[in-house]
Amino acid sequence: MVGHVMKILLKASSFSLILLLGMLTGCTYFNNKPPVTSLENPSRSRTLGDYEVAGNVLAVQVCAACHGVNGQSQSPMVPNLAGQQKGYMVNQLQDYRDRTRSNKYAVQYMWGMAGSLTDKQIQELADYFSKKSPQKVQVSKIDANDSKLARGKEIFENGIPKQGVIQCNSCHGPKGEGIATFPRIAGQHAYYLIQQLNVWKEPAQREFMEVGGNTWAPRTITFARPHGVLMQNEEKNLSEADVEAVAVYLSTLQ
Repeated sequence: MVGHVMKILLKASSFSLILLLGMLTGCTYFNNKPPVTSLENPSRSRTLGDYEVAGNVLAVQVCAACHGVNGQSQSPMVPNLAGQQKGYMVNQLQDYRDRTRSNKYAVQYMWGMAGSLTDKQIQELADYFSKKSPQKVQVSKIDANDSKLARGKEIFENGIPKQGVIQCNSCHGPKGEGIATFPRIAGQHAYYLIQQLNVWKEPAQREFMEVGGNTWAPRTITFARPHGVLMQNEEKNLSEADVEAVAVYLSTLQ
């Protein structure tokens, strides 16, 4: 009887050891699987430090937490990415990865998110969000009154020549949809745009910096260097009311 019990215990111990080894080797096995290209594989961790994961997986399981699965964020402080220019997003993700684009939110979130991205993943992420259809942003009638919208439209289409402010559509497209490495600004949250325009006016306001102040410029455009000079020159003469007007107008564009 005692011998029979001993045999059972030995078998149980052997099974536990095999199970433990299986779990350990399983972790190694999962981390060495080929790159994930769909959302159908729940057997692996979703950390950026694992083997290279396809951009669409990262978009849904990492970026969507702030920017939304379809690139439409719910927070007015977080930019919409749906329909954003691919070239622009590639540049920004590279700058976040290289830590040459910074603000308090970048240090807390984007530096960590982008730090281990490969060039291929960056291209795939930019491709994913650039192909999403932008949705209309909800703007209150109080914020978007007729006079404010008219002023914003005037600045967007014609600028303010006597103040040295050129029209926004000359770089950002006739409908604010962006051009290549110049970003889409149509349909963006008004609050987000106001913060960014204020940064261009006062680059020292790093707290809300997203476009980078002195650190931003399309990597392929040499005339905009040092970073940010192009936008700083345009926005420095905008009044607070003009900043709000053009931001609210842009938020209403599809």
